[in-house]
Amino acid sequence: MIKFINNTGDFFAANYFDEDFIKKVFQKSGYAYEDIKGFNKKITPLKDRYFRFKQTVMEGRMRPKDKITDTHHLHTHVLNALGYAGDKTEYHQMFHLDETNVLPVRHVLYRGEQPHLIIMEMRPLIKEGEEEPDGLFEQRYNTEEEQETTPPQKYHRIQWSNIFQVPEGCRISPMVINEAVSALFLIEQHRRPKYILLCAGNRYFLLEQEKWFKGSYLEFDLEELFSEAAVKRDYYALFYFLLAKEKLAPNAEIVLMEQLDEDSHKAAYEVTKDLKEGVINAVESIANEAVYYMKKQGQQVEDLHADQLKDDCLTMVYRLLFLFYAEAR
Repeated sequence: MIKFINNTGDFFAANYFDEDFIKKVFQKSGYAYEDIKGFNKKITPLKDRYFRFKQTVMEGRMRPKDKITDTHHLHTHVLNALGYAGDKTEYHQMFHLDETNVLPVRHVLYRGEQPHLIIMEMRPLIKEGEEEPDGLFEQRYNTEEEQETTPPQKYHRIQWSNIFQVPEGCRISPMVINEAVSALFLIEQHRRPKYILLCAGNRYFLLEQEKWFKGSYLEFDLEELFSEAAVKRDYYALFYFLLAKEKLAPNAEIVLMEQLDEDSHKAAYEVTKDLKEGVINAVESIANEAVYYMKKQGQQVEDLHADQLKDDCLTMVYRLLFLFYAEAR
């Protein structure tokens, strides 16, 4: 199974995101398999750059401000490799939710006049020492306290001052990363993006508007990618096809992610249909076996209530399905 992609909350149906997922993506990409090597080469140069970045972070001598700046530079290289204009950010015009509340948005990509993809940044998720880094649902851009304090706050917008400046009279709100994402997915429709690509140094999150509120998203682990690609080099191309501008936010009509999502829905429907038929067959088999057993034991089956027997069998089947699902996960 692919380890560098975490299919959180079944962003893709579980039976679709399987060992053949890479083949499905390549087939939908529109490229011949012999062209894949060219896409591998777009990502491979990131490996050395990433591990130099990680070593600097792990040394533990960087101020939060410098760590954020270095992470921002790494994101530039990753975004450039994915075909985005990584060097030209849009932080000079903060994204306004209203007159006073703004969010730091690195890029906004459109399809026609409609925002399609927003790219944002957060701190890296590299573990330093024994403590796990704050993740997608804990990190924030700023604290409740607007003034600098001694010792400095863990999170403060001044730490982002090399990246962006908050305009006078405005404030970053919502301040928590996941709440900021939700706010962007809830704004008026003509300003609402379909996707958000959230860059976090060693991790990259692809969020889709409807799936986000169901707890579903894709998480890409850059370090795990480099490890797996040492054995299966085509994983570089898979990473590219799922996140690159030409496939996620293209000028053409076809968006690869939307095609994959459609196929995933079809696969999930087929499972549901098969599951329904399977449950019916299982209930009938268990009920028939129960009647046969009762007759063999000399019990009277004439007084047996069919509806009660059906409900009991259905309960048993659902309990088994729950156990099988838990075991599979």
